[in-house]
This record gives sequence, structure tokens and C-alpha cells, in this order.
Amino acid sequence: MSSPNPVLQAAAPSLIAALQALQTFVANLGTDPAQVAIKFPGALQVLLGSLEMQLPALADSEFGAAQSVANAKINAWIASLQKLK
Repeated sequence: MSSPNPVLQAAAPSLIAALQALQTFVANLGTDPAQVAIKFPGALQVLLGSLEMQLPALADSEFGAAQSVANAKINAWIASLQKLK
């Protein structure tokens, strides 16, 4: 079995929150098609606010994951070059 992608794994909580915000957006629109135009601006504002709140956490987790991936690659290169000595 392959190991999970660390970048995707780091982003998972933010992606889950974004999908939940999308669910809330759809729910906020309601079931009455005649009311969608009235409810859309407020529902969109809630969606955008929820997504914006995820950006700092996503940036932190992705930066940490990217550092880990980069360090692993660099260590592998160093190890392969040391074998050539």
C-alpha cells in the first residue's frame, strides 16, 4: 500500500472545512427557487467568509508539508551522492 501524499494530508482539514462551507451555502439558499435571488448575497457572504478563514491554516499546513517533502528529497540526493564517494 502506498503512503498518503503529505501535501494532501496536510490540506485535508481545510478541504473538509471548505466542503462543509459549500454545504452550508447550498443549505442557506433554501428550497424555494423564488427565494434564491434574495438569499444568494447573504449565503455567498457566509461562504466567502468561511473560505477566507481557512487560508491561514491551509498556508501553515502546506508550508510545513512542503518543507518536509523538500527535506526528504534533499536527504535522498545527499545519500545517493555520498554513495559515489
